[in-house]
Amino acid sequence: MTANEILHETARRLRLSVARDADLATLRARLERLPGVQSVRVNATLGCAVIQHDGRPETRAAVLDRLRAGTMPKPRRGRAPPHGALGEVAAWTPALLAVSVPVLPQGWRRGAALAVVATRVLTQAKRLRSDPPAVLLDAASLASLAISGQPLAVSASVLLRLLSERLSARLVRQADDLLDHLLHTEAAHYTALREPANDTVWSRKALRALREGDRVRLHAGDVVPVDGCVVNGSAMLAPAADHGEMRPVLPGDYVAAGEQLHAGTLDLRAEADAATSRLERLRTHVRHAIGSRDPTGRLAPKLERLLSLPLTASALVFGLTGDTARAAAMLQANPQQGLDLALPLAREAALYALARKGLLTAGLEAIERLATARTLVLQDTGVLATGRWTIEAVHTEPGGDAEQVRHWLAALADTPVEVLATASFPDRVVRQWVRHGAVLRVGAHEVHLASSRRLRKVWGWTLDNETPGKAFGPLRRELAVVAAGRVVARVMLVSALRSTALDRMEQLATLGFDRRAVFIEDAGGCDESPGPAEWSDWHGLECIADEAGVRSEWLAKTVRDGTPLIMVHTVLRDLVPPGSLSLTPTDADAGSHGVLLGDPLASLVAARRVAQLVHRRLRLQQGMAVAANAALMTAAAVRWLPPIGTALLHHSFVLLLLLDTLRIESFDVPPDPLRPA
Repeated sequence: MTANEILHETARRLRLSVARDADLATLRARLERLPGVQSVRVNATLGCAVIQHDGRPETRAAVLDRLRAGTMPKPRRGRAPPHGALGEVAAWTPALLAVSVPVLPQGWRRGAALAVVATRVLTQAKRLRSDPPAVLLDAASLASLAISGQPLAVSASVLLRLLSERLSARLVRQADDLLDHLLHTEAAHYTALREPANDTVWSRKALRALREGDRVRLHAGDVVPVDGCVVNGSAMLAPAADHGEMRPVLPGDYVAAGEQLHAGTLDLRAEADAATSRLERLRTHVRHAIGSRDPTGRLAPKLERLLSLPLTASALVFGLTGDTARAAAMLQANPQQGLDLALPLAREAALYALARKGLLTAGLEAIERLATARTLVLQDTGVLATGRWTIEAVHTEPGGDAEQVRHWLAALADTPVEVLATASFPDRVVRQWVRHGAVLRVGAHEVHLASSRRLRKVWGWTLDNETPGKAFGPLRRELAVVAAGRVVARVMLVSALRSTALDRMEQLATLGFDRRAVFIEDAGGCDESPGPAEWSDWHGLECIADEAGVRSEWLAKTVRDGTPLIMVHTVLRDLVPPGSLSLTPTDADAGSHGVLLGDPLASLVAARRVAQLVHRRLRLQQGMAVAANAALMTAAAVRWLPPIGTALLHHSFVLLLLLDTLRIESFDVPPDPLRPA
């Protein structure tokens, strides 16, 4: 029986075989997200899946495509245990020995407890290399308990520690899986037409074979494989990562890789290859978030420094009393042993909680900066504004042909001329036009597109009645079309501000951002004095000219006291000061510490709230770990608790700490009043 073979089929039911090594949980989740799929049952023993659907041919085709794309082997995280089953048995040896200690004769228990300590050290080779003081101190305290006649305390301590380690590892894997399945998964093949190759027949092409300029046909349930422009049809799109609301799209509208068609059919023209699409960049961030390690910081402290607390206290008690059992019991109350398990889980749970609210980031250090920064810097293009540009007007000079100019613009933008009036151009393309111009060869002649600054620099010309930039309003860029040695037309491009930008800025002010600034690319806009009504609407937002010298000087003054700031931008990665946080929208070209999904301002508001909740919770946990273990050390020092009581209470606290940390994953914030229901 081969994988994906149809075993039985009715009008509304499919029974298919799946590979035995397939990741069945992932496959089921992906099938259940398809429109028209009513239920999915997977039988791992028989190696088959039963799918109930609405009976439509489109749904059946989508199910089969998803099965072909989704029956991958189960992912393996980390290295496999050495020597297979032998390595797994060796990992459980300390637990098996610890269980046997209470049932052994009294005379054998001390030796068995020492054997438990020895095997515990031998099975921690990786941790012994990375954190030898913690391993050796734990072994010394357990050996002291065994020698002083407390073998049952050794047995209980080792068993509870192993239980905590297994629980932490399992919960971390679960959080990783949630992150791994956060984004929609494309099909393996799509129906496409390659126009540059003069294809006349639509054909099935592999996902990785899709290229810029291809026309791709999508149906309900399909995941958009590449960023592009709709050229035909209409549809309702669900956002990537299930963040944000659905939106309708028509010819000329922009669609991004990762969005999913909820209803309708459309043809799109690809603006990028599948390998460089927005969805692939988001997956890179997810992989980085899962695999990266946090630097030392307040939320990810250098845990070795916590060893000084139990070590110093037990040394003092031993020096004063000479009581080995009492000193060893105090060493058991080590706050590091709870936090070293809780922090990895807290990191994964916090990253998932933030991803649900619209921020993909990589660690606790970024969360700390997001929660504590008091200064916010925004870029106008792509952040305050939508990042998509449309043609507002085309003004031809005497002798110019408006229709010819539109054909030139369509060729420069690689957009079908029939949708040019409603098409939107990405920010990166317009930025290239403004800064460096564009050239189109028409026969033996050249047509140039140039901004007013480039027009002065290259040709020495100036535009009459040039439209100035305007702060705190829709962004406009005026470009000149140069042909046959003269300006034949002027094109005005406009990028609208996000509809809720003003309200988002007010929300951010209430979340602790004392200083908020925006870098305006058109420096002329910052020279204006906004009108009274305009200024009252945007009161408190500083306007900074987006010029190299002005930006650097302002940033240097802002961070000279060492406090971090948050910069939300599309191309300003090199300007982010050390110790600050760099965030970008999903369609930005620059790298960053995190990606804001959907509306970047709305995602920033929600992520700031969650980050502050996570920050308070983790700081509280660290304080409680130190306080609780200090209390246990005091109780052991004055003999209020026997050694086994200290061990049981310490490890019980660790288990409670892990369960409390898991709650971070479900942290939520009040519903957004600005988001449509």
